[in-house]
Amino acid sequence: MIPACDPGQSAVKDQLQDALLRGERSTVAALLESGAPDALVRAKNSFLNDLTDRYLAGSLPFCQLTAAAQAASAFPAPDLPPVACCGAAQGNTSAAGRDYTLMLLSMWGVPVLDLGVDVSPEAFLSAVLEHRLRFVVCVLFTPGDAECVRRIHELAEEHGCRKDFSLVVCGASPSEDRSLLSLPADFVTHRAAAAAQWVMNAWKR
Repeated sequence: MIPACDPGQSAVKDQLQDALLRGERSTVAALLESGAPDALVRAKNSFLNDLTDRYLAGSLPFCQLTAAAQAASAFPAPDLPPVACCGAAQGNTSAAGRDYTLMLLSMWGVPVLDLGVDVSPEAFLSAVLEHRLRFVVCVLFTPGDAECVRRIHELAEEHGCRKDFSLVVCGASPSEDRSLLSLPADFVTHRAAAAAQWVMNAWKR
C-alpha cells in the first residue's frame, strides 16, 4: 500500500479500494480524473496483489477478483510496446480461459498482445521474434493441448531465443495430469490469477 501522506490521500486510496471491491469502473475512472494517476496505479497494484493472494489462498471468491479486474480496466493501458503475448494453445478453441487471463494481465497494466485461440506454436514464436517479447502465456484447456507448449520450446531452442523469454502455462490442472509438471515451461499453473501475478512480478523485477 502507498503511505498515507495526508488525510485526503488516504481517503482517495480508501475510495479506490472500495470501488475495486464493488466493481465500480465509473468510480475508478472519476478518481483517475481527480489527479495523481501514478499514486493511484501504485495503490491499485498493491491492493490487487493482496486480493490475488487472498483468492489463491481460498479466502476470496472468484467473483470478487473478477469484479476488481473489471473495475481496474478504467486505468488506461500503458503506452508501451507489448512485453507478453497470450493465446489459447493449438487444440484449444475456447476463448473463455484466454479472455480471463488477458483481463487479469490487463488489470496489472502488463502490455500484452492477444493471439486469439487455437494458436500454433509457430504463431507464438513469430510473435516473440517480431515483438521481442519477454513472456509467452499459453492457455490450455486439457492436458492434451500441452504438445503445443513443448513445440514452442523446441522451436525457440532451434532459433536460439528460448533464453530470451519466459514460457507461462495456465489452464489444465497438473493435479489431474502430473505430466504437465514436466513441461519445458518457466511457470505452470491451472489458475489464471497465479499466472498473471507471476508475469507481473517478473516484469517488474
